[in-house]
Amino acid sequence: MLGVDNLSGFILAAIIVVTTPGIDTIMVLTRSISKGKTAGIYSALGVSAGLIVHTCAATFGLSLLLARSAIAFGIIKYLGAAYLIYIGYKALTTNAQGMEIKPTAMDITGRKQMFLTAFISDVLNPKIAIFFLAFLPQFIHATAITNPIPYLLLGAIMFVITLIWCSFLALMGSKAANLFNKHKHAEKWMNKTSGIVFILLGLKVALTKK
Repeated sequence: MLGVDNLSGFILAAIIVVTTPGIDTIMVLTRSISKGKTAGIYSALGVSAGLIVHTCAATFGLSLLLARSAIAFGIIKYLGAAYLIYIGYKALTTNAQGMEIKPTAMDITGRKQMFLTAFISDVLNPKIAIFFLAFLPQFIHATAITNPIPYLLLGAIMFVITLIWCSFLALMGSKAANLFNKHKHAEKWMNKTSGIVFILLGLKVALTKK
């Protein structure tokens, strides 16, 4: 489909990535609790919009590089596989302490500011940039690796999943925060699941010749 390889696998992996508790989750929840649902929604929009920047960077940066060098294709693929295995290993071996999400007083007010601060936070997060560079090419067929369309398609799917999840957290607000706080082992379970997924994905890429 438009150069995408294993779309269902990408969607499953993306859902696991997005729903695993992290900085974006805490930001949306704390703002929703302290400033209301509107603040949470605009923060969710900002976080999701930041992914568009990462998608474009991965799309035009990688597609241009790979179009110029067949060797670069192999390097990117195997470095990406190694990185996915690494973050999978880290997720499996990290002892989660359990999140504690509490309402916090915020000086920043205004819908535009809520959006911009969430957007900038996401754009300037180097871990997300590296993740996109490693993650997206693993689901693009070798014959379309220099075509920007599959990158943009996968990025758009990631955007939609993130927006839906973060908007849900914003609307649920305190209820979602209480759920995370109550189930202290949920983060550990989700880390283990995502760790296994990424290790298997990395191994698949490393051992499969296209």
